[in-house]
Amino acid sequence: MNRIGRRRWLKWFIVAAIIFSGCGPPITTRLVTIDLEKPPEAEIQNIKTIGVMPFSSPASDVGRKMAVDIARALDSGVLGLGPFAARTIRAAEDFKPTADSIRKLGQKEQVDALILGEISQFSVQTSRANQPMLSVPEFGSGDHSEYEWVGILEEESIKDTYYYRILPRQDPSTVEVSITKLVSTLTAQVRLVETKSGNTLWEQEITRKSERIKFPGPEADTEAEIHRLLISIANEVAARLKPQEYRVQRLIKAPHFGMVPVAAKWVRRGIQAAAENDWLRAEKLFLKAMEEAPDECTVNGNLGVAYEMNGRLLEAVAAYERAHRCRPKDPTYRYYSDDLQRAFAPDLKQEDLPSTVVGVRGDGTIYLSRCGRGGHPPGQRFTIYRTEVERYQRGARIKNFKETDLARGRIVEVDEKMSLGQLLLFNPVLNVRRGDLVRFEAK
Repeated sequence: MNRIGRRRWLKWFIVAAIIFSGCGPPITTRLVTIDLEKPPEAEIQNIKTIGVMPFSSPASDVGRKMAVDIARALDSGVLGLGPFAARTIRAAEDFKPTADSIRKLGQKEQVDALILGEISQFSVQTSRANQPMLSVPEFGSGDHSEYEWVGILEEESIKDTYYYRILPRQDPSTVEVSITKLVSTLTAQVRLVETKSGNTLWEQEITRKSERIKFPGPEADTEAEIHRLLISIANEVAARLKPQEYRVQRLIKAPHFGMVPVAAKWVRRGIQAAAENDWLRAEKLFLKAMEEAPDECTVNGNLGVAYEMNGRLLEAVAAYERAHRCRPKDPTYRYYSDDLQRAFAPDLKQEDLPSTVVGVRGDGTIYLSRCGRGGHPPGQRFTIYRTEVERYQRGARIKNFKETDLARGRIVEVDEKMSLGQLLLFNPVLNVRRGDLVRFEAK
């Protein structure tokens, strides 16, 4: 084909692409605000005060702590800005939860409802095993003559920025490390009863299982492990009994040039419907785009936003997860999924905005974000860990929670936006990757 023929073919191809993608005004990325409301799972319109009784339990202290945690999670505080006030109450040792005894206790304590419960199972099992890991010798003395400057180009978030690449003195060596595994399980039966009628307004069995794989360190604190599960269950009870309000901002992204033309057409029309605030039509149009391009990050992400606007939160989480798998280097949809799940089904999380791994190099240099509480000076040690949450298929409730230590290191340099560290010990099987979490040791 000669040059004139190729130009003519290219011209007709561009015209056809424009026709198939849906001619019309240019569509640009839009920022939309979503106000989410989740009603409580119980009829609590007439409930203003809630009393929480100590849960029956094989260990009385655990049942008492469960009641305290639930009351704290439910209570609206001294200002009374929430739906109701909650507090722990005690009854006689021979108290039996009949309709008559509940009514008398409600009148005596001046509460509209009681939370009764039983902890039917709780345990912490600890085991130890040796595992081969790679140990990296510590970097040099800190003299800049031992370092060389390099540009980090493989990570979009830190390109055009120069940091030290610090050369280790020798190759990593294999060492045997004692790993501690803690498996914690707790099951609670929770019941909300109206004091006037004695009717059960809400009842739920909540089970938490937490698995931690820890590097050598202090002895496992079994009481702390159980208390973490108690707090997590208490937060879930509050999330299900208190109305939830949540405001977020989401991006609706325009189709890129390489998208399948028919899918691009439906995406553009879906964005147009979103601009007109017709989110039901936008959802249908994005679903049509999904039929043509099921593996497109933008299509799945836009569909997730439409689901969220229409109140279909679990479908939104699933769409965001698909979008993230389509383009793992783009953290946008992972954040959308995470904060949506945290809003309505609190996870077992240790820190607010924890530091994360931004990039890892083969020479043991690691780049960390500057999130987290407080500053972390050079020399401070840290642990890289990864969490996994398994949820029940028919809801957002947590079933199992797993946290695994992956590596240890120390801070070498600190920048305004990022910290530079060195890996000292890491698991060669579970590679440290971008997005893993960072736990700093006490100074």
